[in-house]
Amino acid sequence: MNPFRTTSKPTERLSALAERLILAMATAQIELPEASPEALWTLAISVAGWWLKNRSVEVEEALKPYAALPLLFSVFDGVKSLPTFAATASYATDYMQLAQGGQRFTEVVNELGLAKLKAALGNPIFGRLQAQILAGFPAPSDLAEALRPPSKAAPSASVGTAVRAATGVRVHSAVAIQEPAKTPEPVSKVSKETLAYLKERYRDDDTVKRILKG
Repeated sequence: MNPFRTTSKPTERLSALAERLILAMATAQIELPEASPEALWTLAISVAGWWLKNRSVEVEEALKPYAALPLLFSVFDGVKSLPTFAATASYATDYMQLAQGGQRFTEVVNELGLAKLKAALGNPIFGRLQAQILAGFPAPSDLAEALRPPSKAAPSASVGTAVRAATGVRVHSAVAIQEPAKTPEPVSKVSKETLAYLKERYRDDDTVKRILKG
């Protein structure tokens, strides 16, 4: 995933925001074992579309073929905590800010109720929408890996781990984001795991230094 990439087409803008929403979900203390990665991707694209549709005529046009989205959007309109979650992910420029989005996602689930969210993801209407969304917005090739629980994943840095170490904020990650391990150079007050993760994400050393300084 490259969630902070520059986009030009409306479909690219939707996919990039959906990736940020997915990674924000990954830092939340929530497990949805019944929800497939494809279902969560469909949810992320839907939330991205709901957030962007009134901000871009091109995005609104791109969403017209998906007949079930207006019904889903009407449900989203009634979730008071959803705008904050979507806005946090939309305006995020790094992974530490996405961790704040994870906290906002927890608020969304608390408002909806975990049982209601699981039921919605398993609804036949949502299933048909999922097939359409996947055809129009293919899921990232590393989606399943990004959503793999830590207990089932190979040792690696997670978004939650990197954020917690770099900022001092306690963020429990229920979903690991896999990254190849590197041997970092020693940096004071920053773990080797965190530095390896950030160097993998940001090739520019100056960018890494700015992140670590907060």
